[in-house]
Amino acid sequence: MAQSILLRSLMLHRRTVLLPSNGGRLRCLAALHLSGRVGQQMRSGGGKALQESQGGDSNVSTDVRPIGEKIKENTKTASYTAIILAGLGVTGIMFYAIFRELFSKESSCNIYSKALARVVDDPRVQDAIGAPIKGFGETSRRGRRQHVAHSSFDRHGVPHMRMQFYVQGLRNKATVQLESRRDSNGKQQFRYLFVQLDHYPRTTIILEDNRAYDPKPASSALSPSSADSPFGSLALMSNNRDK
Repeated sequence: MAQSILLRSLMLHRRTVLLPSNGGRLRCLAALHLSGRVGQQMRSGGGKALQESQGGDSNVSTDVRPIGEKIKENTKTASYTAIILAGLGVTGIMFYAIFRELFSKESSCNIYSKALARVVDDPRVQDAIGAPIKGFGETSRRGRRQHVAHSSFDRHGVPHMRMQFYVQGLRNKATVQLESRRDSNGKQQFRYLFVQLDHYPRTTIILEDNRAYDPKPASSALSPSSADSPFGSLALMSNNRDK
């Protein structure tokens, strides 16, 4: 009997050691739950801190390419930029030249248009070659009409331009010789404007002649080009239509 009582007490003691009470179980579960929440908070807090550190350090470069590749790309970009700037410069120069040629009062196109208007409106020219009258430049061997022949030069510091072109009416043709210069007011005026008829008797119609009003040079020496021919260097120009 005593042995059975002793054996029962030992078994109860072992069960008490192996299986804790309900209070002990609750305490163990609470400890495990608390440790899990603490670990989760630590993980989430660490991730947020990592994101903040990555977002705050925005000045750090993420480009990990080799230095040689970076230098090659920068050189290519600089070359493209230089080509674009050079193209823009050439385009600007072309537009400036076109604008000056078409709209400048001293351009050959403007002087030609002004002289042609004077020739077309002159009644003597209309009677001589017939109306309507049209003007054109040099003619090549193939019959193509090219640019108007002209030359620019300075005489006693004053810009001059000589020009030669042709007019054709209903009946005959004629050659126009002119010289334009800048006056004291900075405006272009004709020094002379002649129309020489190409048919017999090859009469010359003088539309304007202001050579008597030329400014006196400082020296008495005359220009060789003006002394040789009243038409200057244009007298040496050949009419390609006769070729």
